[in-house]
Amino acid sequence: MIILDIMMPKLSGLEVLKSVRKQGRTTPVLLLTAKSQMQDKAEGLGLGADDYLAKPFAAPELLARTSKPRAGSRQ
Repeated sequence: MIILDIMMPKLSGLEVLKSVRKQGRTTPVLLLTAKSQMQDKAEGLGLGADDYLAKPFAAPELLARTSKPRAGSRQ
């Protein structure tokens, strides 16, 4: 699994996500970010993210989202 923050320095997580998907990689991607508006979530998921988690978040939620394969994940 790849975990990306949308607002990374120099290159946004969305740009990294686009590049990963353009290369044909199907590794599951979780966007972990402070951007919590519905349009931000829709954009990230539309670009190929498998999950989206807004900050602040509880550690148990992150662990639950990353510890086992989810139905429909790209694996």
